[in-house]
Amino acid sequence: MLHLLIAAVALHGHSPVFISILSILANPWTQFIDSLGSLASWGLDSLYHLTHNYGWSMMLLALGVSLLLLPLSMKALKSMQEAQALAPYIKRLQTKYKGDRQKLGEETMKLYREHGVNPLGGCLPMLAQWPFLIAVYGAIRQHNDAFANAQWMWVGSALSHKFPNFLATSLLQPDHVLLLLYAVSMYFSMKLTPTISMDPQQQQMMKTQAFMMPAMLYFLGSLYHWSSAFVLYWFSFNALSMLERVYVMKLPSRIPKPPEDTPATLAGYPRDCPNCKQMLTVVKGSKCENCGTKVRKVNPSDNGARKNQLEAAQASDTSGTSDRGTKKNL
Repeated sequence: MLHLLIAAVALHGHSPVFISILSILANPWTQFIDSLGSLASWGLDSLYHLTHNYGWSMMLLALGVSLLLLPLSMKALKSMQEAQALAPYIKRLQTKYKGDRQKLGEETMKLYREHGVNPLGGCLPMLAQWPFLIAVYGAIRQHNDAFANAQWMWVGSALSHKFPNFLATSLLQPDHVLLLLYAVSMYFSMKLTPTISMDPQQQQMMKTQAFMMPAMLYFLGSLYHWSSAFVLYWFSFNALSMLERVYVMKLPSRIPKPPEDTPATLAGYPRDCPNCKQMLTVVKGSKCENCGTKVRKVNPSDNGARKNQLEAAQASDTSGTSDRGTKKNL
């Protein structure tokens, strides 16, 4: 969604109609966005006085905005990670209630509530980034005159003047190498984004989208001649976002993995017998084969995750009590 907004801003940022729409959407936050734009412009000038190069200044500006938005980004990624951890449990519910969509929806929402997961938690923090996107784009437009004579690495070098149709001669001109790097970074960024759905068809759609979106934005950037400064900023921002995703993916999830399915769990019974604590094998009369105790079917949403969490909490409490008793004896 954020990439679509980037494309919209880049394509129609000069359009009076688009500016009017943004003003309506921003109201009553217009002054707030203008203040953000002025702050971004001041930050870019301050960074230029430090680096004496607008290319490196754009990359440092991307770093600053990433740090500013880090709490929101981390919250969104953790929410998506938790939703992804619940995906195997949801798949079990989908198998059990394949013909009852209403019951499936009820049990799915119950599962989300039990584990304190908001299915939209990954989207809402992303919406808060939009004012910053518009503000940074406005700051870039204010420096177009400065970018017309700015250089960065190969941009504006002797090599770029030999291939002006492929390499940018200034940060104001389009550069296909930077645009390609941005498209590649977007592909890996989308691949690293946690997927919530376990449906094979939706997963295939996500894989297709991971190829189509970068290709589409590369085509649009080439067609509408996005400036090198604009692309350099978003390439840097994307690279930093990928680091955030890698970090969050390595964090342990508070939601444990589901236990393996057994004939008992597939039939709606618990995995272990409540009486003898052995793996349950159900025989005639809904009885445990091992101890003969009659076993009831469990709540469909109580599919192992909740039980594991309670056991972990109890173990933690027991450990804490033991530690306190030891300290008291000492």
